[in-house]
Amino acid sequence: MLNGLAGHIISYVLLAGLVHQSSSAPSNNTSSSSSSSGGNKTREREDLSNETSDDSDPGLTCYTCVNVSDNSMCNQFAIDHPCPKGHNFCHTLHIMDSKGASVIVNKKCSDSSECWPHSVGCMHIDTQTVCVSCCDEMYCNVTVPTNQSTAIYSRIRPRPRPPRPPRNHSNRGSPPIANLKWIMLPLGALVLLSN
Repeated sequence: MLNGLAGHIISYVLLAGLVHQSSSAPSNNTSSSSSSSGGNKTREREDLSNETSDDSDPGLTCYTCVNVSDNSMCNQFAIDHPCPKGHNFCHTLHIMDSKGASVIVNKKCSDSSECWPHSVGCMHIDTQTVCVSCCDEMYCNVTVPTNQSTAIYSRIRPRPRPPRPPRNHSNRGSPPIANLKWIMLPLGALVLLSN
């Protein structure tokens, strides 16, 4: 009889813990009472902390110019503004004539769809040489690629981490599962000792 009672007591403790967890879960009802606003403040604070952690990355700034005749002119008159979010590379396109003199220099911020290891290098088209390089440090495109040795893909900075999903605070105040096991064992031991 007592063994059956022990099973009921343990089941009751487990059920009470689960009911407590589900009753403290947030509801989808937007007209919730003021008692649930404390949890919303916690979520808002965490959302703000996630935003600030994303904003703590200084981003990237590249020399930027379009169809300029040479590198010094590009760097001298480059527009200085941070790259848009998601543009993690400085992309440089340099076109030279048959003697190696600059014809066109283009520098811009770019994303990984345009900058990857096989998208860089030099190739000869008619009498011109076209070289492309990509790098990911601040103002790393100060020079222009002129040959296979300088037309490189350089990734130094760590890759940006995907944003973390917000934490679920729905079970705050309820005992964790590990504590439920701890609660169950003494009750079961007490019943078994009384045999």
